[in-house]
Amino acid sequence: MENKVLQILLVEDNSSDARLLRDMLSKEKQGSFELTHLTRMREAEIRLSEGGIDIVLLDMGLPDGHGLEILRRARAADPTVVMIVLTGFDDEALAAGAMKEGAQDYLIKGQIENRALPQALRYAMERQRMQAEADLMRKNEVQQRDDFLSHVSHELRSPLTSICSFSSIIADGLAGQTTPQQDDYLRIILRNVGQLQAMIEDLLEVSHAQTGKLTVELQSVSVNEAAAYAVDTLAGAAKQKGINVSFLPSASLPSAYADATRLRQILTILVDNAVKFTPAGGMVTVRAREYEKDGSMVLVEVSDTGCGIKPEETERIFEHLYQVTDPGSAGRRGLGLGLHIAKDLVARQGGKIWVTSVPGKGSLFSFILPAFSLASLIRPILAHKNEPGNLMALFVAQIESGDGSPDAARKALDVTRMILQQCLRADTSVLLPAIGPVDGHKLFFVVANTQQRGAEIIGNRILGQLGSRQELKSDKFPVSVSHTFLPPMSREVNESMETFAERAAVEVRDQIDNAVCLQGAA
Repeated sequence: MENKVLQILLVEDNSSDARLLRDMLSKEKQGSFELTHLTRMREAEIRLSEGGIDIVLLDMGLPDGHGLEILRRARAADPTVVMIVLTGFDDEALAAGAMKEGAQDYLIKGQIENRALPQALRYAMERQRMQAEADLMRKNEVQQRDDFLSHVSHELRSPLTSICSFSSIIADGLAGQTTPQQDDYLRIILRNVGQLQAMIEDLLEVSHAQTGKLTVELQSVSVNEAAAYAVDTLAGAAKQKGINVSFLPSASLPSAYADATRLRQILTILVDNAVKFTPAGGMVTVRAREYEKDGSMVLVEVSDTGCGIKPEETERIFEHLYQVTDPGSAGRRGLGLGLHIAKDLVARQGGKIWVTSVPGKGSLFSFILPAFSLASLIRPILAHKNEPGNLMALFVAQIESGDGSPDAARKALDVTRMILQQCLRADTSVLLPAIGPVDGHKLFFVVANTQQRGAEIIGNRILGQLGSRQELKSDKFPVSVSHTFLPPMSREVNESMETFAERAAVEVRDQIDNAVCLQGAA
Protein backbone atom coordinates (compact mmCIF):
# COMPACT_ATOMS: atom_id res chain seq x y z
CA MET A 1 0.00 0.00 0.00
CA GLU A 2 2.99 2.33 0.63
CA ASN A 3 4.07 2.19 -3.04
CA LYS A 4 0.58 2.87 -4.34
CA VAL A 5 -0.47 6.40 -5.23
CA LEU A 6 -3.75 6.93 -3.41
CA GLN A 7 -6.40 8.51 -5.60
CA ILE A 8 -8.33 10.99 -3.44
CA LEU A 9 -11.55 12.67 -4.49
CA LEU A 10 -12.33 15.86 -2.56
CA VAL A 11 -15.96 16.97 -2.86
CA GLU A 12 -16.03 20.44 -1.32
CA ASP A 13 -17.73 23.63 -2.55
CA ASN A 14 -15.92 25.98 -0.15
CA SER A 15 -12.74 27.10 -1.92
CA SER A 16 -10.98 28.09 1.32
CA ASP A 17 -11.58 24.69 2.93
CA ALA A 18 -10.51 22.94 -0.25
CA ARG A 19 -7.29 24.96 -0.41
CA LEU A 20 -6.49 24.19 3.23
CA LEU A 21 -6.99 20.45 2.71
CA ARG A 22 -4.88 20.51 -0.42
CA ASP A 23 -2.08 22.29 1.47
CA MET A 24 -2.16 19.64 4.20
CA LEU A 25 -1.73 16.85 1.67
CA SER A 26 0.98 18.70 -0.26
CA LYS A 27 3.34 18.36 2.70
CA GLU A 28 3.34 14.58 2.34
CA LYS A 29 5.96 12.69 0.36
CA GLN A 30 5.59 13.38 -3.34
CA GLY A 31 3.77 10.58 -5.10
CA SER A 32 1.83 9.50 -2.03
CA PHE A 33 -1.47 11.11 -2.99
CA GLU A 34 -3.18 12.38 -6.10
CA LEU A 35 -6.06 14.77 -5.42
CA THR A 36 -9.08 15.48 -7.60
CA HIS A 37 -11.30 18.35 -6.48
CA LEU A 38 -15.01 18.66 -7.39
CA THR A 39 -17.64 21.04 -6.05
CA ARG A 40 -20.92 19.27 -6.90
CA MET A 41 -22.33 15.91 -5.82
CA ARG A 42 -23.57 15.12 -9.30
CA GLU A 43 -20.03 15.55 -10.67
CA ALA A 44 -18.73 13.30 -7.88
CA GLU A 45 -21.27 10.57 -8.69
CA ILE A 46 -20.12 10.51 -12.31
CA ARG A 47 -16.45 10.36 -11.32
CA LEU A 48 -17.04 7.63 -8.73
CA SER A 49 -18.99 5.51 -11.21
CA GLU A 50 -15.91 5.50 -13.46
CA GLY A 51 -13.86 3.76 -10.73
CA GLY A 52 -10.27 4.20 -9.67
CA ILE A 53 -10.93 6.35 -6.59
CA ASP A 54 -9.49 5.05 -3.30
CA ILE A 55 -10.76 7.65 -0.82
CA VAL A 56 -13.49 10.28 -0.86
CA LEU A 57 -13.35 13.37 1.35
CA LEU A 58 -17.00 14.33 1.28
CA ASP A 59 -18.43 17.61 2.54
CA MET A 60 -21.81 16.99 4.18
CA GLY A 61 -23.25 20.25 2.89
CA LEU A 62 -23.15 20.79 -0.90
CA PRO A 63 -25.24 22.92 -3.26
CA ASP A 64 -26.93 19.83 -4.72
CA GLY A 65 -27.10 17.64 -1.61
CA HIS A 66 -26.96 17.67 2.17
CA GLY A 67 -26.34 15.36 5.11
CA LEU A 68 -26.60 11.60 4.95
CA GLU A 69 -28.37 11.78 1.59
CA ILE A 70 -25.16 12.65 -0.27
CA LEU A 71 -23.26 9.93 1.59
CA ARG A 72 -25.83 7.39 0.39
CA ARG A 73 -25.51 8.71 -3.16
CA ALA A 74 -21.72 8.36 -3.00
CA ARG A 75 -22.01 4.80 -1.67
CA ALA A 76 -24.44 3.94 -4.45
CA ALA A 77 -22.03 5.27 -7.08
CA ASP A 78 -19.11 3.20 -5.69
CA PRO A 79 -19.89 0.87 -2.76
CA THR A 80 -16.24 -0.12 -2.30
CA VAL A 81 -14.64 3.31 -1.95
CA VAL A 82 -13.37 4.53 1.45
CA MET A 83 -15.54 7.40 2.72
CA ILE A 84 -14.42 10.17 5.09
CA VAL A 85 -17.05 12.82 5.74
CA LEU A 86 -16.30 16.49 6.45
CA THR A 87 -18.52 18.89 8.36
CA GLY A 88 -18.32 22.23 10.06
CA PHE A 89 -20.39 21.04 13.04
CA ASP A 90 -19.52 18.84 16.00
CA ASP A 91 -22.67 16.75 15.79
CA GLU A 92 -22.39 13.30 17.43
CA ALA A 93 -25.74 12.13 16.06
CA LEU A 94 -24.69 12.99 12.52
CA ALA A 95 -21.34 11.28 13.07
CA ALA A 96 -23.07 8.10 14.27
CA GLY A 97 -25.43 8.21 11.30
CA ALA A 98 -22.51 8.61 8.89
CA MET A 99 -20.75 5.59 10.39
CA LYS A 100 -23.91 3.48 10.03
CA GLU A 101 -24.09 4.49 6.38
CA GLY A 102 -20.56 3.17 5.80
CA ALA A 103 -18.25 6.13 6.45
CA GLN A 104 -14.84 5.14 7.84
CA ASP A 105 -14.16 8.45 9.60
CA TYR A 106 -15.69 11.81 10.50
CA LEU A 107 -13.60 15.00 10.47
CA ILE A 108 -14.64 18.44 11.72
CA LYS A 109 -13.38 21.38 9.68
CA GLY A 110 -11.19 23.75 11.63
CA GLN A 111 -10.09 20.97 13.96
CA ILE A 112 -7.95 19.02 11.50
CA GLU A 113 -4.23 19.27 12.18
CA ASN A 114 -1.68 19.08 9.38
CA ARG A 115 -0.50 15.58 10.27
CA ALA A 116 -3.93 14.34 11.27
CA LEU A 117 -5.41 14.31 7.77
CA PRO A 118 -2.86 12.00 6.09
CA GLN A 119 -2.98 9.70 9.10
CA ALA A 120 -6.77 9.65 8.96
CA LEU A 121 -6.60 8.65 5.30
CA ARG A 122 -4.20 5.79 5.95
CA TYR A 123 -6.13 4.55 8.99
CA ALA A 124 -9.38 4.67 7.04
CA MET A 125 -7.85 2.62 4.22
CA GLU A 126 -6.59 0.05 6.72
CA ARG A 127 -9.95 -0.19 8.49
CA GLN A 128 -11.68 -0.66 5.14
CA ARG A 129 -9.23 -3.43 4.21
CA MET A 130 -9.69 -5.23 7.53
CA GLN A 131 -13.45 -4.91 7.33
CA ALA A 132 -13.48 -6.31 3.78
CA GLU A 133 -11.36 -9.28 4.88
CA ALA A 134 -13.64 -9.94 7.85
CA ASP A 135 -16.73 -9.74 5.63
CA LEU A 136 -15.16 -12.16 3.16
CA MET A 137 -14.29 -14.60 5.95
CA ARG A 138 -17.84 -14.48 7.29
CA LYS A 139 -19.24 -14.96 3.79
CA ASN A 140 -16.98 -17.97 3.20
CA GLU A 141 -17.91 -19.47 6.55
CA VAL A 142 -21.62 -19.09 5.82
CA GLN A 143 -21.13 -20.55 2.33
CA GLN A 144 -19.19 -23.54 3.66
CA ARG A 145 -21.82 -24.15 6.32
CA ASP A 146 -24.66 -23.93 3.81
CA ASP A 147 -22.84 -26.19 1.33
CA PHE A 148 -22.28 -28.73 4.11
CA LEU A 149 -25.91 -28.61 5.24
CA SER A 150 -27.16 -28.93 1.67
CA HIS A 151 -24.90 -31.94 1.01
CA VAL A 152 -25.84 -33.64 4.27
CA SER A 153 -29.54 -33.00 3.61
CA HIS A 154 -29.37 -34.68 0.22
CA GLU A 155 -27.45 -37.64 1.64
CA LEU A 156 -29.93 -38.12 4.51
CA ARG A 157 -32.98 -38.14 2.26
CA SER A 158 -32.58 -41.69 0.90
CA PRO A 159 -31.94 -43.56 4.17
CA LEU A 160 -34.74 -41.65 5.91
CA THR A 161 -37.12 -42.56 3.09
CA SER A 162 -36.21 -46.23 3.54
CA ILE A 163 -36.65 -46.03 7.31
CA CYS A 164 -40.05 -44.41 6.85
CA SER A 165 -41.12 -46.92 4.19
CA PHE A 166 -40.18 -50.08 6.10
CA SER A 167 -41.49 -48.71 9.41
CA SER A 168 -44.81 -47.99 7.72
CA ILE A 169 -44.93 -51.52 6.33
CA ILE A 170 -44.43 -52.95 9.81
CA ALA A 171 -46.90 -50.49 11.39
CA ASP A 172 -49.56 -51.42 8.82
CA GLY A 173 -49.20 -55.09 9.69
CA LEU A 174 -47.92 -56.07 6.23
CA ALA A 175 -44.85 -57.77 7.71
CA GLY A 176 -46.73 -59.69 10.39
CA GLN A 177 -48.69 -59.07 13.55
CA THR A 178 -47.25 -56.61 16.08
CA THR A 179 -47.97 -56.13 19.76
CA PRO A 180 -49.57 -52.95 21.14
CA GLN A 181 -46.24 -51.94 22.68
CA GLN A 182 -44.50 -52.40 19.32
CA ASP A 183 -47.20 -50.28 17.69
CA ASP A 184 -46.43 -47.49 20.15
CA TYR A 185 -42.73 -47.70 19.38
CA LEU A 186 -43.42 -47.62 15.64
CA ARG A 187 -45.56 -44.51 16.02
CA ILE A 188 -42.71 -42.81 17.86
CA ILE A 189 -40.29 -43.83 15.11
CA LEU A 190 -42.56 -42.54 12.35
CA ARG A 191 -43.23 -39.29 14.19
CA ASN A 192 -39.53 -38.59 14.59
CA VAL A 193 -38.73 -39.62 11.02
CA GLY A 194 -41.39 -37.18 9.86
CA GLN A 195 -39.78 -34.46 11.95
CA LEU A 196 -36.35 -35.18 10.45
CA GLN A 197 -37.79 -35.19 6.93
CA ALA A 198 -39.39 -31.79 7.57
CA MET A 199 -36.04 -30.42 8.79
CA ILE A 200 -34.28 -31.71 5.69
CA GLU A 201 -36.86 -30.13 3.41
CA ASP A 202 -36.39 -26.81 5.21
CA LEU A 203 -32.62 -27.01 4.77
CA LEU A 204 -32.97 -27.75 1.07
CA GLU A 205 -35.48 -24.94 0.66
CA VAL A 206 -33.07 -22.42 2.20
CA SER A 207 -30.24 -23.80 0.08
CA HIS A 208 -32.29 -23.36 -3.10
CA ALA A 209 -33.17 -19.80 -2.13
CA GLN A 210 -29.53 -18.89 -1.51
CA THR A 211 -28.29 -20.45 -4.75
CA GLY A 212 -31.01 -18.92 -6.92
CA LYS A 213 -32.72 -22.26 -7.62
CA LEU A 214 -35.96 -21.32 -5.89
CA THR A 215 -38.57 -20.34 -8.48
CA VAL A 216 -41.75 -18.29 -8.12
CA GLU A 217 -44.35 -18.27 -10.88
CA LEU A 218 -46.94 -15.57 -10.31
CA GLN A 219 -50.51 -16.26 -11.37
CA SER A 220 -54.09 -15.82 -10.22
CA VAL A 221 -54.36 -17.96 -7.08
CA SER A 222 -57.32 -18.79 -4.86
CA VAL A 223 -56.41 -17.92 -1.27
CA ASN A 224 -59.43 -19.92 -0.09
CA GLU A 225 -58.08 -23.09 -1.73
CA ALA A 226 -54.55 -22.53 -0.37
CA ALA A 227 -55.86 -21.98 3.17
CA ALA A 228 -58.11 -25.04 2.98
CA TYR A 229 -55.14 -27.11 1.80
CA ALA A 230 -53.00 -25.99 4.77
CA VAL A 231 -55.80 -26.67 7.28
CA ASP A 232 -56.47 -30.14 5.81
CA THR A 233 -52.74 -30.94 5.84
CA LEU A 234 -52.38 -30.13 9.55
CA ALA A 235 -55.78 -31.49 10.64
CA GLY A 236 -54.30 -34.81 11.77
CA ALA A 237 -51.54 -33.27 13.90
CA ALA A 238 -54.01 -30.81 15.42
CA LYS A 239 -56.49 -33.56 16.27
CA GLN A 240 -53.79 -35.56 18.06
CA LYS A 241 -53.14 -32.56 20.32
CA GLY A 242 -56.83 -31.79 20.80
CA ILE A 243 -56.56 -28.46 18.94
CA ASN A 244 -59.34 -27.05 16.80
CA VAL A 245 -58.11 -25.68 13.44
CA SER A 246 -60.64 -23.71 11.41
CA PHE A 247 -60.93 -21.65 8.25
CA LEU A 248 -64.05 -19.97 6.92
CA PRO A 249 -63.74 -19.31 3.16
CA SER A 250 -64.96 -15.98 1.82
CA ALA A 251 -66.84 -15.83 -1.46
CA SER A 252 -65.90 -12.16 -1.93
CA LEU A 253 -62.16 -12.70 -1.37
CA PRO A 254 -60.12 -11.59 -4.41
CA SER A 255 -57.54 -13.92 -5.89
CA ALA A 256 -53.92 -13.29 -5.03
CA TYR A 257 -51.23 -12.56 -7.61
CA ALA A 258 -48.91 -15.23 -6.29
CA ASP A 259 -47.41 -18.68 -6.78
CA ALA A 260 -49.99 -21.31 -5.81
CA THR A 261 -47.42 -23.80 -4.52
CA ARG A 262 -45.54 -21.17 -2.53
CA LEU A 263 -48.72 -19.74 -1.02
CA ARG A 264 -49.73 -23.20 0.20
CA GLN A 265 -46.22 -23.60 1.60
CA ILE A 266 -46.40 -20.31 3.52
CA LEU A 267 -49.77 -21.17 5.03
CA THR A 268 -48.69 -24.70 5.91
CA ILE A 269 -45.63 -23.32 7.75
CA LEU A 270 -47.73 -20.81 9.70
CA VAL A 271 -50.51 -23.27 10.62
CA ASP A 272 -47.95 -25.94 11.57
CA ASN A 273 -46.12 -23.42 13.74
CA ALA A 274 -49.38 -22.40 15.43
CA VAL A 275 -50.31 -26.02 16.14
CA LYS A 276 -46.87 -26.75 17.64
CA PHE A 277 -47.06 -23.86 20.11
CA THR A 278 -50.71 -24.18 21.09
CA PRO A 279 -51.60 -26.40 24.08
CA ALA A 280 -54.32 -29.04 24.08
CA GLY A 281 -57.81 -27.56 23.90
CA GLY A 282 -56.58 -24.45 22.08
CA MET A 283 -57.64 -22.97 18.77
CA VAL A 284 -55.89 -22.08 15.51
CA THR A 285 -57.85 -19.89 13.13
CA VAL A 286 -57.09 -18.88 9.54
CA ARG A 287 -58.75 -15.80 8.06
CA ALA A 288 -58.36 -13.94 4.77
CA ARG A 289 -59.83 -10.71 3.46
CA GLU A 290 -59.07 -7.64 1.42
CA TYR A 291 -56.45 -5.54 3.18
CA GLU A 292 -58.24 -2.50 4.61
CA LYS A 293 -55.11 -0.29 4.36
CA ASP A 294 -54.56 -1.08 0.69
CA GLY A 295 -57.29 -2.47 -1.53
CA SER A 296 -54.70 -3.82 -3.98
CA MET A 297 -53.49 -6.35 -1.38
CA VAL A 298 -54.97 -9.49 0.20
CA LEU A 299 -54.49 -10.01 3.95
CA VAL A 300 -54.12 -13.51 5.39
CA GLU A 301 -54.00 -14.14 9.16
CA VAL A 302 -53.17 -17.20 11.25
CA SER A 303 -53.99 -16.79 14.93
CA ASP A 304 -53.56 -19.17 17.83
CA THR A 305 -54.23 -19.36 21.56
CA GLY A 306 -50.74 -20.62 22.36
CA CYS A 307 -47.91 -19.46 24.59
CA GLY A 308 -47.30 -16.22 22.71
CA ILE A 309 -44.00 -14.50 21.92
CA LYS A 310 -42.04 -12.03 24.03
CA PRO A 311 -41.99 -8.48 22.58
CA GLU A 312 -38.21 -8.52 22.14
CA GLU A 313 -38.46 -11.71 20.06
CA THR A 314 -41.17 -10.66 17.61
CA GLU A 315 -38.62 -8.83 15.40
CA ARG A 316 -36.14 -11.72 15.45
CA ILE A 317 -38.53 -14.61 14.96
CA PHE A 318 -38.14 -14.53 11.16
CA GLU A 319 -34.33 -14.64 11.31
CA HIS A 320 -32.33 -17.52 9.88
CA LEU A 321 -32.06 -20.38 12.44
CA TYR A 322 -33.67 -18.32 15.22
CA GLN A 323 -35.90 -20.29 17.59
CA VAL A 324 -38.40 -19.44 20.27
CA THR A 325 -38.54 -22.18 22.89
CA ASP A 326 -41.98 -22.80 24.30
CA PRO A 327 -41.69 -22.92 28.09
CA GLY A 328 -44.54 -25.39 28.03
CA SER A 329 -44.80 -28.70 26.27
CA ALA A 330 -43.86 -27.73 22.73
CA GLY A 331 -40.12 -27.37 23.25
CA ARG A 332 -37.64 -27.34 20.38
CA ARG A 333 -39.12 -29.04 17.35
CA GLY A 334 -37.22 -27.69 14.38
CA LEU A 335 -34.22 -25.82 13.09
CA GLY A 336 -35.67 -22.34 13.24
CA LEU A 337 -36.04 -22.18 9.45
CA GLY A 338 -39.80 -22.34 8.89
CA LEU A 339 -40.65 -18.71 9.56
CA HIS A 340 -37.47 -17.57 7.80
CA ILE A 341 -38.60 -19.48 4.70
CA ALA A 342 -42.12 -18.04 4.99
CA LYS A 343 -40.77 -14.49 5.13
CA ASP A 344 -38.54 -15.08 2.10
CA LEU A 345 -41.41 -16.55 0.07
CA VAL A 346 -43.76 -13.70 0.97
CA ALA A 347 -41.13 -11.12 -0.03
CA ARG A 348 -40.45 -12.87 -3.35
CA GLN A 349 -44.13 -12.50 -4.20
CA GLY A 350 -44.25 -8.79 -3.45
CA GLY A 351 -45.72 -9.02 0.05
CA LYS A 352 -44.87 -8.47 3.68
CA ILE A 353 -45.23 -10.58 6.83
CA TRP A 354 -45.33 -9.62 10.51
CA VAL A 355 -46.45 -10.92 13.91
CA THR A 356 -48.22 -9.47 16.92
CA SER A 357 -48.37 -11.42 20.15
CA VAL A 358 -49.34 -11.32 23.80
CA PRO A 359 -47.30 -13.70 25.98
CA GLY A 360 -49.54 -16.33 27.51
CA LYS A 361 -52.49 -15.51 25.24
CA GLY A 362 -51.37 -16.33 21.71
CA SER A 363 -49.98 -14.91 18.49
CA LEU A 364 -51.31 -13.46 15.25
CA PHE A 365 -49.19 -13.96 12.14
CA SER A 366 -50.27 -11.73 9.26
CA PHE A 367 -49.05 -11.37 5.70
CA ILE A 368 -50.19 -9.49 2.64
CA LEU A 369 -49.83 -10.35 -1.03
CA PRO A 370 -50.84 -8.41 -4.13
CA ALA A 371 -54.40 -9.07 -5.27
CA PHE A 372 -54.66 -10.35 -8.82
CA SER A 373 -55.94 -7.64 -11.14
CA LEU A 374 -56.35 -8.35 -14.82
CA ALA A 375 -57.23 -4.68 -15.29
CA SER A 376 -53.86 -3.59 -13.86
CA LEU A 377 -52.01 -5.95 -16.20
CA ILE A 378 -53.68 -4.72 -19.39
CA ARG A 379 -53.94 -1.05 -18.44
CA PRO A 380 -50.51 -0.07 -19.89
CA ILE A 381 -51.40 -1.31 -23.36
CA LEU A 382 -54.81 0.38 -23.18
CA ALA A 383 -53.09 3.65 -22.39
CA HIS A 384 -50.79 3.26 -25.42
CA LYS A 385 -51.63 5.65 -28.25
CA ASN A 386 -53.76 3.68 -30.70
CA GLU A 387 -53.25 3.61 -34.43
CA PRO A 388 -56.43 3.86 -36.57
CA GLY A 389 -58.12 0.46 -36.77
CA ASN A 390 -56.40 -1.01 -33.70
CA LEU A 391 -58.31 -3.56 -31.62
CA MET A 392 -57.58 -5.70 -28.59
CA ALA A 393 -56.58 -9.21 -29.63
CA LEU A 394 -56.35 -12.27 -27.39
CA PHE A 395 -53.73 -14.84 -28.44
CA VAL A 396 -53.92 -18.40 -27.16
CA ALA A 397 -50.77 -20.52 -27.27
CA GLN A 398 -51.53 -24.14 -26.48
CA ILE A 399 -49.00 -26.81 -25.66
CA GLU A 400 -50.16 -30.40 -25.16
CA SER A 401 -48.47 -32.33 -22.40
CA GLY A 402 -48.70 -35.63 -24.26
CA ASP A 403 -46.80 -38.52 -22.68
CA GLY A 404 -43.46 -36.77 -22.17
CA SER A 405 -41.60 -37.00 -18.89
CA PRO A 406 -42.51 -34.46 -16.15
CA ASP A 407 -39.08 -32.80 -16.41
CA ALA A 408 -39.33 -32.51 -20.18
CA ALA A 409 -42.88 -31.15 -19.90
CA ARG A 410 -41.78 -28.54 -17.38
CA LYS A 411 -38.90 -27.47 -19.58
CA ALA A 412 -41.21 -27.24 -22.60
CA LEU A 413 -43.59 -24.98 -20.66
CA ASP A 414 -40.72 -22.76 -19.46
CA VAL A 415 -39.40 -22.43 -23.01
CA THR A 416 -42.87 -21.57 -24.31
CA ARG A 417 -43.31 -18.77 -21.78
CA MET A 418 -39.84 -17.41 -22.52
CA ILE A 419 -40.46 -17.42 -26.30
CA LEU A 420 -43.81 -15.69 -25.88
CA GLN A 421 -42.23 -12.95 -23.80
CA GLN A 422 -39.47 -12.42 -26.36
CA CYS A 423 -41.94 -12.12 -29.24
CA LEU A 424 -43.94 -9.29 -27.68
CA ARG A 425 -43.63 -5.51 -27.57
CA ALA A 426 -43.87 -4.35 -23.96
CA ASP A 427 -45.82 -1.19 -24.85
CA THR A 428 -48.55 -2.88 -26.92
CA SER A 429 -48.86 -6.44 -25.58
CA VAL A 430 -48.76 -8.35 -22.32
CA LEU A 431 -48.28 -12.03 -21.47
CA LEU A 432 -50.82 -12.93 -18.81
CA PRO A 433 -49.96 -15.09 -15.79
CA ALA A 434 -50.14 -18.85 -16.22
CA ILE A 435 -53.55 -20.46 -16.55
CA GLY A 436 -53.82 -23.94 -15.03
CA PRO A 437 -53.74 -27.11 -17.16
CA VAL A 438 -56.99 -28.29 -18.72
CA ASP A 439 -57.21 -31.99 -19.61
CA GLY A 440 -53.53 -32.37 -20.45
CA HIS A 441 -53.24 -28.96 -22.12
CA LYS A 442 -51.41 -25.87 -20.99
CA LEU A 443 -52.71 -22.53 -22.18
CA PHE A 444 -50.83 -19.24 -22.38
CA PHE A 445 -52.70 -16.00 -23.05
CA VAL A 446 -51.43 -12.79 -24.59
CA VAL A 447 -53.41 -9.55 -24.94
CA ALA A 448 -52.20 -7.21 -27.68
CA ASN A 449 -53.25 -3.81 -28.98
CA THR A 450 -52.93 -4.34 -32.73
CA GLN A 451 -54.61 -4.50 -36.16
CA GLN A 452 -55.68 -7.56 -38.16
CA ARG A 453 -52.44 -7.69 -40.14
CA GLY A 454 -50.40 -7.07 -37.01
CA ALA A 455 -52.16 -9.93 -35.24
CA GLU A 456 -51.28 -12.30 -38.08
CA ILE A 457 -47.64 -11.21 -37.93
CA ILE A 458 -47.50 -11.71 -34.15
CA GLY A 459 -49.11 -15.14 -34.42
CA ASN A 460 -46.74 -16.30 -37.17
CA ARG A 461 -43.74 -14.93 -35.26
CA ILE A 462 -44.72 -16.82 -32.09
CA LEU A 463 -45.41 -20.05 -33.97
CA GLY A 464 -42.15 -19.81 -35.90
CA GLN A 465 -40.09 -19.19 -32.77
CA LEU A 466 -41.79 -22.02 -30.88
CA GLY A 467 -41.28 -24.39 -33.80
CA SER A 468 -37.57 -23.64 -33.95
CA ARG A 469 -36.87 -24.78 -30.39
CA GLN A 470 -35.52 -28.30 -29.93
CA GLU A 471 -37.49 -28.76 -26.70
CA LEU A 472 -40.78 -28.37 -28.61
CA LYS A 473 -39.98 -30.26 -31.83
CA SER A 474 -40.97 -33.59 -30.30
CA ASP A 475 -44.41 -34.97 -31.14
CA LYS A 476 -44.91 -35.25 -27.39
CA PHE A 477 -45.34 -31.48 -27.08
CA PRO A 478 -47.29 -30.17 -30.08
CA VAL A 479 -48.01 -26.43 -29.99
CA SER A 480 -50.61 -24.25 -31.66
CA VAL A 481 -51.30 -20.51 -31.71
CA SER A 482 -54.60 -18.78 -32.43
CA HIS A 483 -56.15 -15.37 -31.81
CA THR A 484 -59.50 -13.63 -31.58
CA PHE A 485 -60.43 -9.97 -31.37
CA LEU A 486 -62.39 -8.46 -28.52
CA PRO A 487 -65.47 -6.41 -29.39
CA PRO A 488 -64.44 -2.82 -30.27
CA MET A 489 -64.17 -0.68 -27.14
CA SER A 490 -63.49 3.01 -26.64
CA ARG A 491 -62.96 5.10 -23.58
CA GLU A 492 -66.04 7.17 -22.78
CA VAL A 493 -65.98 10.89 -22.09
CA ASN A 494 -64.85 11.60 -18.50
CA GLU A 495 -64.25 7.88 -17.92
CA SER A 496 -61.14 7.23 -15.84
CA MET A 497 -58.50 4.91 -17.19
CA GLU A 498 -59.05 2.63 -14.17
CA THR A 499 -62.74 2.21 -15.05
CA PHE A 500 -61.96 1.69 -18.73
CA ALA A 501 -59.38 -0.95 -17.84
CA GLU A 502 -61.91 -2.73 -15.61
CA ARG A 503 -64.43 -2.85 -18.51
CA ALA A 504 -61.80 -4.19 -20.87
CA ALA A 505 -60.71 -6.78 -18.30
CA VAL A 506 -64.25 -8.17 -18.17
CA GLU A 507 -64.17 -8.73 -21.95
CA VAL A 508 -60.73 -10.33 -21.75
CA ARG A 509 -61.86 -12.59 -18.93
CA ASP A 510 -64.90 -13.72 -20.97
CA GLN A 511 -62.68 -14.55 -23.93
CA ILE A 512 -60.29 -16.50 -21.71
CA ASP A 513 -63.15 -18.47 -20.15
CA ASN A 514 -64.45 -19.30 -23.63
CA ALA A 515 -61.02 -20.51 -24.73
CA VAL A 516 -60.64 -22.66 -21.61
CA CYS A 517 -64.10 -24.17 -22.14
CA LEU A 518 -63.36 -24.93 -25.80
CA GLN A 519 -60.06 -26.61 -24.99
CA GLY A 520 -61.62 -28.55 -22.16
CA ALA A 521 -64.31 -29.88 -24.47
CA ALA A 522 -61.81 -30.75 -27.23
